[in-house]
Amino acid sequence: MRADYDPNRLSFRLAFRPFVDAFQFRGRSTRNEVMSFWLLGLVANAGTLTISDPTPPIFYAAAILWSLAWALPWIPLLVRRLHDQGRSGWWALVPLSIVPFSALQWFTAPAGHAASMAFHFGPLEFHKGVGATPWTISLMVVLVALMVVNVLLFLWQPTRGANRFGPDPRRANTTDRTDAIPAEA
Repeated sequence: MRADYDPNRLSFRLAFRPFVDAFQFRGRSTRNEVMSFWLLGLVANAGTLTISDPTPPIFYAAAILWSLAWALPWIPLLVRRLHDQGRSGWWALVPLSIVPFSALQWFTAPAGHAASMAFHFGPLEFHKGVGATPWTISLMVVLVALMVVNVLLFLWQPTRGANRFGPDPRRANTTDRTDAIPAEA
C-alpha cells in the first residue's frame, strides 16, 4: 500500500484506489476505501439524473461504458475487503449470487398485476407485471437477504493487525512492523 494517503479516513485519493487496483485480488482494503469509492460513484452517477429524454445514442454508449468501468473494481475490492476480515475471497460468490437469483425471478415469476419488474440497459427496456405468488415472494426475500449480506460483508469489522492476507492497511504509516508477521493459515 502506498504511503501517500491515509487509509484511516475518507479521501478523494482513496476513492480512486479501486480503479488502480481493479485486477488486484491480493492484499487488504479498508472500509474507508469502500466508502470513498461508493461516494465517488454516487457523485459520478448524479450526473446521469440530469439527462432528459430523448437521450442521444452517444449518452447510452457512455452510460454503458461507465457502468462497465464502475462495476469492474467492485469484485476485487470485495475480495480485498474480505481478506481484511480474515475471510477467503471465495465468500465474494455469496453476494454475486444476486445476479442468477434476479434472472431466476425474472424468468420464472408468473405474470400478474400486483407489481412490476423493470430492466433498463441503455435503449433496452423490459417490463413485466408480476403476480404476488409464494414463489415470487420467497425469491424476493432471498434477494433482499443477499443484499443485506453484501452490505454486511463490505462493512464487517476488520481483523486487527496482520493476518494471512498481509499487514493491517490501517497501520501502513507506522514504524512498528511487529504485526507484519503473517498469521498461520
